[in-house]
Amino acid sequence: MIDFDKGEEKLNKFFGSEVKTTVVYDNEIYMIKYPDPIREKKNLLSYMNNQYSEHIGSCIFGACGFHVQETLLGYFTDSKGQRKIVVGCKDFTQNGSTLHEFSKLCNQIQVDGKSGTTIESVYEVVKESQLITNKDEVIETFWDMFVVDALIGNPDRHFDNWGFLETNGNITFAPIYDCGSSLAATISDEKMKELLSIPSSFKNEEYNLTSCYQMNGKRIFYHEIFKTPPLDLTEAIRRTVPKIDMHIIHEIVQNTPLMSQIRKEYLLQALDLRYEQILAPTYKTL
Repeated sequence: MIDFDKGEEKLNKFFGSEVKTTVVYDNEIYMIKYPDPIREKKNLLSYMNNQYSEHIGSCIFGACGFHVQETLLGYFTDSKGQRKIVVGCKDFTQNGSTLHEFSKLCNQIQVDGKSGTTIESVYEVVKESQLITNKDEVIETFWDMFVVDALIGNPDRHFDNWGFLETNGNITFAPIYDCGSSLAATISDEKMKELLSIPSSFKNEEYNLTSCYQMNGKRIFYHEIFKTPPLDLTEAIRRTVPKIDMHIIHEIVQNTPLMSQIRKEYLLQALDLRYEQILAPTYKTL
């Protein structure tokens, strides 16, 4: 565990829904993400465990061979003097690169339906953008990312949560970042214990998950689209599923410091469920 209090806090350069701080630690710039408090009274939805989800999700992407943002769990004392478990996300633009979220490309291009988070919009923007020269590679990486998002149960890979790096005029797919909404970030330990005791409720919670995307006018359920995958997803399944080593993923979860045992058990069962009942059957069929 890293003590980010030993770093130097800087004027914050990061934005988004969660509270963030910029810290220079060991000569590297980190975005510090706090566990979010419950935002409203009687509102049970809270990213109170998003620091674990961010770290584990990033590690899983890395274990599957993706270029991913480096994350570290640690401690940091907030502005109110409360010492918290946080995740430090290394700034991958500190070498002078610029991150362009996919949403910015959408805003530059006049395409039908670009205001919606749809698969059709992804294809249209990639096709029309003159800045994206490696169009086939971008589509392939998008769908590869989609496969692992299905594994970690990510409902929030919207157009601000992936994008491109511009370095000396070159445009490349950015490292995978912002996995904090995945891996049951909004579910408390108490609720996890309850769900694990009722198998049908657990499966309903962790199997019937949706992507943030729509296709053909309908919200995508991961388990449905994998039953009849479109061609580009089919190829992504063939490329990506063999790279998923569940033994390594189990080790990542088990070795996550300070996370409760009930959360570890829940995440392991949820990951196994989606791998064994969504990803693996489709790959075997293909």
